[in-house]
Amino acid sequence: MNRTNFVEPLEAKRTIVRDFFSLIETLPNKDDAASVQKLLRYLQSLLRIKQVIPPVVEIMTIVKTNKPILYHSARRSIVASSNLHMLFQIEMDVELAHERLAQYDK
Repeated sequence: MNRTNFVEPLEAKRTIVRDFFSLIETLPNKDDAASVQKLLRYLQSLLRIKQVIPPVVEIMTIVKTNKPILYHSARRSIVASSNLHMLFQIEMDVELAHERLAQYDK
């Protein structure tokens, strides 16, 4: 079996975490439609990843803590039947979230 087309799980998670931190630095903590849509599109893309389980709980915790206005605007903009609805229901200790993501940010 030729494994050259497959990315190693650890490298895939590192890429996810790098992309997340890049996004979170550029997104303003505002409730404007463009920022909310960009965040929601990013979250949708996380849910589509099949090769690894992305650190969604940690990501949502950091968004909630670092960009509260954006987080709550995005949360209000989705309907209860949306597949994103469940992401806005999860909670975690922010210190633990940073610790877990730090292991991939190398």
